[in-house]
Amino acid sequence: MASLTIWLVNNLSETTSDIVSVQLMPHSNIEGRSSTARESVTVTAAVSGSGFALLKLAFRRNRPVDITFDAADLQHREGEFYYISDNTLFKYAGAILGPAVSVQSFVSHSLTFRFLEENHKKVPIVPLNLVNYRSQYMPYGPMELSADSVIVYGEPLRLASIDKVLTRQIMHKDVRRSFHGTVALDQPAGVRLSQKEVTYSQDVTRYVEYSCLMPVGVRNLPEGLSLAVLPAQVQMNFRFVFPVTGNPAAQAEVYVDYDEFASSISGKCMVRCSDLPDVTICWESSPQMCVCVETSGVSGNRK
Repeated sequence: MASLTIWLVNNLSETTSDIVSVQLMPHSNIEGRSSTARESVTVTAAVSGSGFALLKLAFRRNRPVDITFDAADLQHREGEFYYISDNTLFKYAGAILGPAVSVQSFVSHSLTFRFLEENHKKVPIVPLNLVNYRSQYMPYGPMELSADSVIVYGEPLRLASIDKVLTRQIMHKDVRRSFHGTVALDQPAGVRLSQKEVTYSQDVTRYVEYSCLMPVGVRNLPEGLSLAVLPAQVQMNFRFVFPVTGNPAAQAEVYVDYDEFASSISGKCMVRCSDLPDVTICWESSPQMCVCVETSGVSGNRK
């Protein structure tokens, strides 16, 4: 009995080749399709490995292996049917057959799966940003996400009530340098999302604040007309990237647009600013709007 055991162990330890078949239950993230294939499929391959590894494969023959394919690796055949070529299938050989065997070839040139169509819509992802910045530091531009939208799957009535998907809370305190990370999406009840998380990044800068009183000009004023702007000067508050030299706002121009006045019912126009230097982070005026009154004659502040 001992000699038989030794003989069996020795033979099963040797590398050998065989043809094996494995049941697969494919999953993927194809836009507008179910995440799981309608039926399982069988993949057959010529493999080499130890007798123990091949024996293990034989014992699991009737248990489907869950395998997730990258949607980019699947080709659309027609209707609900998608396929993957044997060349691409080699990428998934370890996940399908395990690391203990080496795949020499697949018997079929491709595998075909059926992914059913599902009700879906694409909505924007909105970051739930709860970030506290250290004094004299602020975000430099909007927060960037690895994806700006997500596909939502579900019943039509449920989809109709969803116009965006929020992230979970992105929380950072006393921030004084750029940061990044990964955050889960807040999945609405009763639906499926095409992805569960996104990465985010936020540039942060130190700033210098600069305030000054500036005259308000008028742009796009027709010939022969004059536009009185009240107040004629506004308080401008700028934030510039630290450090700065001199007065970065020296070349900036503050104005109202006559075209906006012409289409306005109230005669109020938004204060605008142009010709700002590249180091400008943001600006605001006080007040934010001016009252404009049209008169005849030549304007002295026309631009």
